Amino acid sequence: MSEQEDNKIGFLSKYKKQIMALAIIAWIVFAAALYMDESFAGEHESTGPISAKVLLEQQPEFAENYQNYTPLETELTAVAEIADNVSIDVYFGSWCHDSQREVPRFLKAFVDSSAKIRLIALDTKKSDANGEAKAANIKFTPTFVVIKDGQEIGRVVEKPKTTNGEDILAIFAQAK
Repeated sequence: MSEQEDNKIGFLSKYKKQIMALAIIAWIVFAAALYMDESFAGEHESTGPISAKVLLEQQPEFAENYQNYTPLETELTAVAEIADNVSIDVYFGSWCHDSQREVPRFLKAFVDSSAKIRLIALDTKKSDANGEAKAANIKFTPTFVVIKDGQEIGRVVEKPKTTNGEDILAIFAQAK
């Protein structure tokens, strides 16, 4: 064995306890950081029903996208044709880029709609404090659940094929 290798082994033997302690501390810090990252998003984020006003006040990305969106005439016409007995439950995540894009567009298009709209905020695990997302079997965000006379008649999941208003009108028309 060379003198250099002997020095390495001697160094490792001499500082074995300190090296092990540093390795354990580094592992604990890394594990804690991972846990904090996952649990922070789920535990400290408000979940459950939220009003459009509060959502737009509390979430700058949503407010900016709401202000910058201009609904198409075809979407506004479609929204106007949706009946009073339709309600739409919107399950979304404030952390979700699809929600940040689609929910403000939906809100802007439905601002004068007679449809009853409920916004339900979810955590990163797609759950809420009341268990509504689990009961509705929500897997993706946003999910727009269209309900007529108390029964689900369809969904728009993540991104509409055309616009939210036109897709929801198509669901409504198929259920007639």
